Amino acid sequence: MRLKDALNTVLPQGELDMLVGSFDIVGDIAIIIIPPALSVREHLIAKAILNTHKNIKTVARRTGNYGGEFRTIDLTVIGGKDLQETEHWENGVRFFLNPEKVYYSVRSSNERKRIASLVRPGSEALVLFSGIGAFPLVIAANSQAGEIVGIEKNPDAHQYAQKSLAGNRRIKNVVLYEGDVAEVLPRLNRTFDRVLMPLPKTAADYLAIAIAAVRPGGRLHFYDFQTLDALPRSIEKVRCACEDNHRRLAASEVVVCGHCSPQTYRICVDAQIE
Repeated sequence: MRLKDALNTVLPQGELDMLVGSFDIVGDIAIIIIPPALSVREHLIAKAILNTHKNIKTVARRTGNYGGEFRTIDLTVIGGKDLQETEHWENGVRFFLNPEKVYYSVRSSNERKRIASLVRPGSEALVLFSGIGAFPLVIAANSQAGEIVGIEKNPDAHQYAQKSLAGNRRIKNVVLYEGDVAEVLPRLNRTFDRVLMPLPKTAADYLAIAIAAVRPGGRLHFYDFQTLDALPRSIEKVRCACEDNHRRLAASEVVVCGHCSPQTYRICVDAQIE
């Protein structure tokens, strides 16, 4: 049942019009945005979600936007159990996480599956800012990749990635490192067929070392925030970084991955680097 239908006899029409009917489900946790004008109704809203979704045990209200060094978000429980670790399935992979301690977007699941579909058998991939291991594990479970390496600075996210890797016993080709990409990647002293940079806000700051890690003819996936009328600017960021590092952008295309604000989108520049 739709949330607005469940509250149709509880809230007046004016409040129903303000209600955000959609919400994210991470494991058994529902994460919802409630407009300030409806804050006095948040417990009624939470009760409606719990009554209509028997698999949900906790309802949490977003109290801000993703931010800080580790892209976390403040959540306030408005119904059900206290926030704790949950188990979430995506693209055939079992993940463990606490959504208040680590960054994880259910809305990027299609993008992770898209990238996995591009990975060639036996090829090696590197995921920078790998978080709870979502990209590495989804690629491993949905392709015939060789080794997949992930690097993540947030210790909580790295621990959850390790736990998720251990919980998916059939996955044997993922290696996870904890630390700053700028420090860990040079120590690896190797290159890859495919390098992913799923950190739209600041990924551009790491383009030089990411490009250095791409084998000639390999692929780079650079994520950025951009307006639809300025997509060439994101390609130009990659092109300039290639030229600065004596490499060549051989081919590129932009894939729109998600909507972030009324005019801004999360996009991915799929680039071939020579």
